[in-house]
Amino acid sequence: MDVQNRWNSTFLMLETALPLKDAFCRLEQMERNYKLNPSKNDWKVASVVHGCLKKIYEATCHFSGSNFPTANVFFPDICNLRLKMRQWEVSEHDFIREMAIPMKTKFEKYWEECSLMLAIAVVLDPRFKLALVEYYYNALYGKGGERYVDRVRNAIADLFVEYGGDLAPFLSYVGDNIGEGTSSSSNKNIDGQDDDDKLSDFDKWLVEGKKSKISYS
Repeated sequence: MDVQNRWNSTFLMLETALPLKDAFCRLEQMERNYKLNPSKNDWKVASVVHGCLKKIYEATCHFSGSNFPTANVFFPDICNLRLKMRQWEVSEHDFIREMAIPMKTKFEKYWEECSLMLAIAVVLDPRFKLALVEYYYNALYGKGGERYVDRVRNAIADLFVEYGGDLAPFLSYVGDNIGEGTSSSSNKNIDGQDDDDKLSDFDKWLVEGKKSKISYS
């Protein structure tokens, strides 16, 4: 059954229905009382919506797919969803744009509450440090991204000092540039899933940043 306030239930409903398209057509031919066969346009809408909701479903499965999930693995999923919603807002399909508006409104509420915490968690991941935060915030905010990166840097520094840590080694760990991150191609998530596909663009960005650093040094 579809549950209006649970996007994954809609995805699972469509996931089940789409392979049965031909069966619905046959049923209409065999049963005169069957009047609810979706039109070709209905199937097209279902297929496009299914593709969008699949991204949310996969992220949800990633969150809950491990017995020991840690916050650092959530940050890329959340940022990728936010970028996808931006694309849906300007989709060529009216129904996708109409779907994206209330979806983004609800998503933004949780983004404001959780994004800083998730960013801090990923900085503490030695594979990425501040580089992954910088990459995603630049993608999300453009030229204004540095302001949000500074917000994360300052928040985690304040937290470190509050717990009595020496700030100098911490700043050395975090790094002040993108060259301090590590390519994800040799890493796996906590649940064993490869990061290659999800973070392939980050890897390219990181390599370009290191090349630029070398050329200016």
